[in-house]
Amino acid sequence: MFFSEGTALVIEVMIGIATIIAFAIGTIRWLTKHYFDEIRSELKPNGGSSMKDQITRLEEKQIEAEKDRKDIHAKLDKMFDILLEHVAKNSK
Repeated sequence: MFFSEGTALVIEVMIGIATIIAFAIGTIRWLTKHYFDEIRSELKPNGGSSMKDQITRLEEKQIEAEKDRKDIHAKLDKMFDILLEHVAKNSK
C-alpha cells in the first residue's frame, strides 16, 4: 500500500472539504451572476419599464419644468415692469 489508513483518511477528508468549498464558490458565483443580470436589465432601456427609462422620463420632465419656470419668471418680470410704469405714470 502506498498510503497508510490514516493518511488515506486525511486525504479523503481534504477532498471532501475541497468539494464543499468548490460547491459553495460555484453557488455564490451563480447567484451573483443571476442577480447582476437582473440589475443589469434594469439599467438598460427597454421601451419604458426599466429604471433607466423611468429616470430618463423624470429628467425630461425636470428640464421641461425648468423651462416653464423660466418662462413664468420672464412673464412675471414683464408684468412687474408694466405695473411699475403704470404706477409711475399715475403717481405724477
